[in-house]
Amino acid sequence: MSAASARTRVEITLDGLVAIHAVRAVRTALGAVPGVLFAEVTMTGAVLELEGVVDVLALRPVLASALDVVGVRIVTIRVLQRRILPLA
Repeated sequence: MSAASARTRVEITLDGLVAIHAVRAVRTALGAVPGVLFAEVTMTGAVLELEGVVDVLALRPVLASALDVVGVRIVTIRVLQRRILPLA
């Protein structure tokens, strides 16, 4: 897989999600961030699929800015390791 077609999964824990409509607002806000291909949002956080290789230090302020609009704060953020299936 080339760097151009690489994808990164990031898990974020969120504070401020108090109602189901907030989950929808967070999904919409994260979907507007450039490079976010997919966002699975729950009442405790989100898992994002991002285009390319991601620098978490550069990503955090971008996500925080998008989430600030809906009144939600990032507690933690971490890159999930890619699973490699055995080639039997």
